[in-house]
Amino acid sequence: MALARCVRLAAGLPATAVFARRALAELAVAFDDVVTPMVRTTLRDPVERARALDALRAMSLKIGYAVLSYAHLARRGRPVEVAALAGAVTRLYDDLIDGDADPLLDDRLGELFRLGPFVPRGDAERLLAELCHQIAHRLHPLPAATPFTALHELHGYQCLSRRQREPGLSPDLLEKITRGKGALANLTLCSLVHPLMDAGERELVMALGETFQSLDDCMDVELDRRAGVSTLPALGIVTLPDVARRMRALRPALVATYGRAPARQYSGMIFFLLLKTVVGRRLPLLGRLARRLAARSTVLTVFTRGQEALPPAVPTMSVLPEGERS
Repeated sequence: MALARCVRLAAGLPATAVFARRALAELAVAFDDVVTPMVRTTLRDPVERARALDALRAMSLKIGYAVLSYAHLARRGRPVEVAALAGAVTRLYDDLIDGDADPLLDDRLGELFRLGPFVPRGDAERLLAELCHQIAHRLHPLPAATPFTALHELHGYQCLSRRQREPGLSPDLLEKITRGKGALANLTLCSLVHPLMDAGERELVMALGETFQSLDDCMDVELDRRAGVSTLPALGIVTLPDVARRMRALRPALVATYGRAPARQYSGMIFFLLLKTVVGRRLPLLGRLARRLAARSTVLTVFTRGQEALPPAVPTMSVLPEGERS
């Protein structure tokens, strides 16, 4: 069993639980203080605004928790506002990429991530730009461009990932997409709190990101198959035990780079993610129960996938009520 072979990672679970409770509470406050006012000001449609607030809040907590976990691991303080903003950017950007039919969108977002001149089309793009600018404002001027450099490179892989809906996509290309998306996504997030990491840590961060992406794909196997999205796990090329072995193999590098105690707590987070995936895949009833409870619990938000801030496959940025989606 994948979890049984990763039992050493579980030693950090108690410290992880304590850290998560505090971090998620702080992230919830930061979201309300920093992100909510921007959403209310920028999104004029009340239905769009309500949907976006729910979706961005959920992702802000999940991604923000990952950012703060890395910040603790690398002893880089507690950048709560930046972490909350990063989660909101992640959700909104993903939904723009998945849900807008505008052929010029990719070029516009490329300009935004190059910190170049950006002319938004619609309120959602305007909100994304404002969230990115707020992150840049909170970073030191010298390395501020570092995470945006990684984000611009990640953008290329995100655009390429649209091909995952094409039938007969080669495993080699799927592997390239998985590596690029996962490695650069984690590098972008970690660069927000440690922009000047050395080459060795950069490689470790990217290896972790690739493995996190594979784990996420394992979690979404059934969803991806129904949606016609090709991933290595959906094709049976990569399995959950494969991902667990990769996670276990990265633990010595975590200890060597950051020290035993910080690595133990971070490994606890990794074990928790594995546990969440196993529960979601093999005990779906428990997964559904966790999603219901998450509506009443900030801590349990990390169990949920969360709804989209924008509905997929629409030609404009207006947000439709849940019941009106085709």
